[in-house]
Amino acid sequence: MRRVVIDTDAGVDDSIAIVYASRLPDATIELITTVSGNVPVSEVTQNVLYLKKILRLDAPVFSGAEAPRSRKLITAPEVHGKDGVGGYRKSKGISFPAWRTGGAAAAIVMAARKFGKKLTIISLGPMTNIAKAVSLDPAAVKGVGGIIQMGGAFSGYGNTTVFTEFNIFVDPEAASYVLKNGVKVTFVPLDLTETLFLPRNIVASLLVKAGVNWPELVPLLRKALNHYIDYHRHADKLDGCFMHDPITVAAAVHPEWFRFTGSSVSIETKGKHTAGMTVADFRKGAVLGNSRIAVSFDALTFLGDLTGKVFGARIGRSAAGQSCLRRRFTADFRNNLR
Repeated sequence: MRRVVIDTDAGVDDSIAIVYASRLPDATIELITTVSGNVPVSEVTQNVLYLKKILRLDAPVFSGAEAPRSRKLITAPEVHGKDGVGGYRKSKGISFPAWRTGGAAAAIVMAARKFGKKLTIISLGPMTNIAKAVSLDPAAVKGVGGIIQMGGAFSGYGNTTVFTEFNIFVDPEAASYVLKNGVKVTFVPLDLTETLFLPRNIVASLLVKAGVNWPELVPLLRKALNHYIDYHRHADKLDGCFMHDPITVAAAVHPEWFRFTGSSVSIETKGKHTAGMTVADFRKGAVLGNSRIAVSFDALTFLGDLTGKVFGARIGRSAAGQSCLRRRFTADFRNNLR
């Protein structure tokens, strides 16, 4: 049984990742911590508390960083909605006003001390809380079984600036601090997560089937996913959505589905056009560096597992292979060489 801490800036795909993690028989969620990212931490925490309620989770929830370590917070309401779930929670007036805030980093440290190598930290947002935990007790954080970070873009373009992925872009100083303090991180980057895509028609079919099994959850998923898909259609001309964070959960709990490579990773923090860029050295001598990077995975096995556990209906491998696999654009100038 794998014990996990989920640190999240709970937007749409984060929320699906939490649902997915809660239904994995090989994992136990020991703790959920929240961080500003997709939306401010106050909204993130409300989303997690609502998910905790409807999923009947026992895991404690601690809110964390309201802002990055040394820069102004940048959020993504256009992607996830102002409340992080496509406006669903706001439209229903759902809130938990008596919630006490704070304590995320200290809670992560306590879990690290308690469980050691048996604990995996799954980071689905900016690494602000993780960096604070490292500053509180670096030995405890180094002693966990692994830190899995959804973040980075190593061989293609980013989703925030040309060179950057959102989670690292929001707080590059935090990611840099973690790596510079000797904490080994496994990155699940856009290079991998954007090779799997859920088209709108498949999402709609899954939501219909899920409504039979989980009527309390499906209205949230429907509102959130439709907002998320509308964003991708407008911004990327793609009528569907990516599952960045659920893939990251799978990398933590089912590493056998993935192929990883070692690398030395640095985080750019000062460049005008590159702040937040993840720079990896893939040369042979760097494979024992400070990080691992997920470079490929069994997408169809993952997708069947995800849809079965979150929606109660598996997508057939043939249909998924035709509709959900995607070749991600990377710059290749060889055809233009003379």
